[in-house]
Amino acid sequence: MVDRLKALSSLTAQELLVNRSSTLRCHPIKWEDISERAFGLPNEEQLVDIPYQFSISSNKHGRVHGFFLDEIFYIVWLDPNHLLYAAKN
Repeated sequence: MVDRLKALSSLTAQELLVNRSSTLRCHPIKWEDISERAFGLPNEEQLVDIPYQFSISSNKHGRVHGFFLDEIFYIVWLDPNHLLYAAKN
């Protein structure tokens, strides 16, 4: 997982967002589709414009959830078993 994150860190935000790799699958999070309604960060409404998720690899390490501030992706959750989509509240 760490090696994959290291490789992905060389991409720009735009490269990550437009990448159509079947293993990466980077896309915005729709809060209504998952079991959470926000990340739960202080001042989140000022920090998070659009929440995103991407896969680390095909079905091996799950998903990474977070947000961009400028060109930096801040990881908030690692979801190795894809549980955020398992049960909606």
